[in-house]
Amino acid sequence: MTKINVITAPDVIHNNSLSILIIRPNETTKAQFNSLVEKFESYMNIYLYEPEQPLDTDFSWLLNVSKIVDYTIIDIDYLQGNEKKLAGYFVSLPNTFYLTNDEVTPYNLLSVNRIYNLDWLYETIKEE
Repeated sequence: MTKINVITAPDVIHNNSLSILIIRPNETTKAQFNSLVEKFESYMNIYLYEPEQPLDTDFSWLLNVSKIVDYTIIDIDYLQGNEKKLAGYFVSLPNTFYLTNDEVTPYNLLSVNRIYNLDWLYETIKEE
């Protein structure tokens, strides 16, 4: 059984556990992620960014956490307001994997890490 720390703004945990930042996941992504983490027996830090109110946004926290995690998963189609302006930055980070149905915006020029589901995550983490 995985021991998971779910962390939201403004908190940060400094330990040696695998850390994943999930930005604006939709319900399908959440369900798939929950199914995957049940398979792991290690400790994990899951940083979750999905503020319910505009006043709850914390871009400083989000940018800082993106630099310390092992992986970032961003669901671009569910970003809101000013979060959309940061999408290009997050996509350009080498440890970011992004989901989108947007075939117009050239995110693929910034990164080849486009994903369509989280199946890759289990194999990637299992190998570490």
